Amino acid sequence: MRLNQYLAKSGIASRRKAEEIIKKEKVTINDRYVDKPYYQVNNTDIVKINNKKIKPAENIYILVNKPKGVTTTCFDKFAKTTILDLIPKQIINFIKGPGKKRIYPIGRLDKNSTGLIVLTNNGDFCYKATHPKFEIEKEYIIQLSRQLKKVDYQKAKIGVLDQGELLKVKKIKKVKNSGWPKLPPGLKVTITEGKKRHLRRLFKKLGCPIISLKRISIGNLRLNELKEGECRVISSSEIQKIFKKNG
Repeated sequence: MRLNQYLAKSGIASRRKAEEIIKKEKVTINDRYVDKPYYQVNNTDIVKINNKKIKPAENIYILVNKPKGVTTTCFDKFAKTTILDLIPKQIINFIKGPGKKRIYPIGRLDKNSTGLIVLTNNGDFCYKATHPKFEIEKEYIIQLSRQLKKVDYQKAKIGVLDQGELLKVKKIKKVKNSGWPKLPPGLKVTITEGKKRHLRRLFKKLGCPIISLKRISIGNLRLNELKEGECRVISSSEIQKIFKKNG
């Protein structure tokens, strides 16, 4: 296993963050410093960070339906409610048990957005689920301040530049209103990457800011009947749905 992957599976950090740790010469293998993220770690090797032994942890995955007003980060002294506050005490105690590592959210949902979040201690999985090269589809239901014109649909797919970044959607279509009779029709949009405030920046650039945003799926992993504020532990086999092509 590559060293950056080993650190990610140990719950130390995501694979990209693990590479930064390795390059800062904080990692030793069999008491020798290693600064190459792709160094192959064997089963018999002793890996340490700052002289503390680490090893891959048991993988944990928790699916959460995030309500509006909840901060996605696990720890924020300025936040009234964080995503961890939605996790029942018995699950938190399990996470903190022997051999377990810290968990963190996959992807971004800002404070005013709602919907699907996965918490995990598997940094390698986090990398695969969020990196654009794997093209994992994330699906959202959004409500805009005005109805899109035909040209706006084209622009959303081609992409717009904002702060030096190209923001675009892979798919976009109208959906039924669902309780917004005086507002424009809702939209179902799909993206395969997730830049910071990706959709909000995109549609603001098109002149139709988002009023509400809800993520309903990552790959084939969906909220289904999970209510806002609720969560459930999901199995490793179920989490593999994310990597299957949408049907």
